[in-house]
Amino acid sequence: MNRVVLRRRSWPIFCGIALLVLGVGMFFAVRTGEFRTGWQGIPVYLAIAGILGRIANCKLVLRDDALQVVNPLRTHVVPRAMIHGVSVGDDGTLEVHLDRDRTISVYAFGGSLVDHFKGTSSEAERKIIGWLNSGHAVSDAKGAPQARWTRCAPADLSLILCVAISVAGAIWMKITSS
Repeated sequence: MNRVVLRRRSWPIFCGIALLVLGVGMFFAVRTGEFRTGWQGIPVYLAIAGILGRIANCKLVLRDDALQVVNPLRTHVVPRAMIHGVSVGDDGTLEVHLDRDRTISVYAFGGSLVDHFKGTSSEAERKIIGWLNSGHAVSDAKGAPQARWTRCAPADLSLILCVAISVAGAIWMKITSS
């Protein structure tokens, strides 16, 4: 099965730089301050890392038979036969049109300042239109679009650790405060 993955390169780069800078800042905050209060930055860092990880994971996958839109919370798999068109909205967001009333916004190509100058949403639109018009043999059976929760192991692990450390830290502070 052929797959073409479309995503902005700037998202993973921005998220990686932000996580590095925040991680260094959090390390020095815990190291120079008292650990009893400094540890509270660790769950905050993990929560931010989880959110940024989900954003960096956003992409659009062109498969032989379907289009897969991976957004931060939901992943949509749309059979090729169900797609009526794609367009770039007024705000620069790439949108996949299923029928008159249903559209799926593609978070990976949301309107941004970078897109205003580089035109990444318009470029993705052209690639999707080319994919739709290509001569790949596709079954005529129309399946229903599917939506499910997006799984992103590093981001999910970060959020789970955030909750676990917060609970453990709150219990530890309660026990040691007397």
